[in-house]
Amino acid sequence: MRGRTIAAATTALALSCGPALALDVEAARKQFVTSCGVCHAVEKDAAPRQGPNLFGVVGRKAASLEGFAYSPALKQLDTVWSDDTLDAWIADPKAVAPGSVMIYRQADPAKRLLIIAYLKTLSN
Repeated sequence: MRGRTIAAATTALALSCGPALALDVEAARKQFVTSCGVCHAVEKDAAPRQGPNLFGVVGRKAASLEGFAYSPALKQLDTVWSDDTLDAWIADPKAVAPGSVMIYRQADPAKRLLIIAYLKTLSN
């Protein structure tokens, strides 16, 4: 998010929509499945699909998952996936890593927050 952190946006969203939205893991999972589930697996040790497996992606260095053929643009990205970096990536991957091959973009910050909230539930 330009000029705002995910934490600030999450707080604003929770205040405007009620705390149930911020805590609704099922809504977050559904948004992930709708937006990302065709291209990305999230089960631990599942094979990659068109995109890498996103289990444990939060806190992982970009383009570091063994067994997935990342684009050169993503391999050159020197970042760790956090709330803010994931938000920017989901909003516009080509702006974050010009030449990357991910074509999905999500303009709606509320939907991005749900996707990121779900990804944060997936860890070792």
